[in-house]
Amino acid sequence: MRIISGIYKKRLLVSPKDMSIRPTTDKHRESVFNILENMDAINNASVLDLFAGTGALGIESLSRGAKSIVFIDHSRKAIRLIKKNINNLKIEHSSNIIQCNILKGLACLNGMVFDLILMDPPYQKPYINKTLRNIVSQHCFDKNTIIVAEHANSEPIQIPESFIQLDYRKYGNTAFVFIGVGPS
Repeated sequence: MRIISGIYKKRLLVSPKDMSIRPTTDKHRESVFNILENMDAINNASVLDLFAGTGALGIESLSRGAKSIVFIDHSRKAIRLIKKNINNLKIEHSSNIIQCNILKGLACLNGMVFDLILMDPPYQKPYINKTLRNIVSQHCFDKNTIIVAEHANSEPIQIPESFIQLDYRKYGNTAFVFIGVGPS
């Protein structure tokens, strides 16, 4: 697994030897980040990477011009992988790693607000809808925030009332929904 574009282009990331953590494929990451760049959603953004796994999504955003990233995952194994990857790239200064159970809430964010929120939870579990509700209740977004959720394309996504779907892309069994804050 490698960084697709930006200042860390072609740098390798440490990935799990087994499939206990399912990283977003290089091809899908490239597609998603090209869409985000066209939306002007990355440059100088503060990014939240939920269900961060290896940290590939957050690191890709830093490589493409984001100013900071907060990685959150519940798994100790994932936290170790993220630490290895940010240490290998020497990006500790713009990274923060938090181990917490996202499904129980996002109080661990302590009022932080993000320009871009990325989430890639395990497929076929009701995690995205619960996490979207937690994002709303924690109010870790502003009127320009974009949320990208990766999911199995058979998985129904319920966009909260205060948000709108900006884009939707399907690649085989994988889908990405791009969500923005709706008019108030």
